[in-house]
Amino acid sequence: MVILYQSQTLPINSPSASPTLSIDEVWEVMLLKCRKPELFVAPMSSSAVIEETPTFMKRSVTFKEGMGPPGGEVIEELQIRAPWKVDFYNLNSGAFINNTVSQGKDETDLYLTFYFEWPYPDMQEGSKEAKEMSDKLWSMAKKTVQHTIDYARDMAKEAKLGKGLEH
Repeated sequence: MVILYQSQTLPINSPSASPTLSIDEVWEVMLLKCRKPELFVAPMSSSAVIEETPTFMKRSVTFKEGMGPPGGEVIEELQIRAPWKVDFYNLNSGAFINNTVSQGKDETDLYLTFYFEWPYPDMQEGSKEAKEMSDKLWSMAKKTVQHTIDYARDMAKEAKLGKGLEH
């Protein structure tokens, strides 16, 4: 059994980024990501919210053919801590993902971190297969964090934020 760990942090408002995003705008996009993960994670094709409260969500996620687990569908429970973090628990595989927004020196100095724990029960620790999968997941993590930031910025440019898009 191998558990592969990944973590990626990127600045949300780099010096060249325009427009500058607020925590409220970023959080709106994070809630959209909870409800519509297929807009943010390439292997996912669809999702449905099963249950929801202000601090909890249960959802089903369907993956594109050959890109997800056997059967192509998983159930996830999300712990939501507005406006800073969401913890995702995959009830099928035991995978854990955390998305955290952090603030630096001021209210526009924001960072987005995605942390992953991926269990692989049939993989051997230190194997070539584990190394290749770790590299693949690392690449996916970086792309997903950047895509989420880019998506948020594009929505801001199109004046789509602040209109309740997360529902």
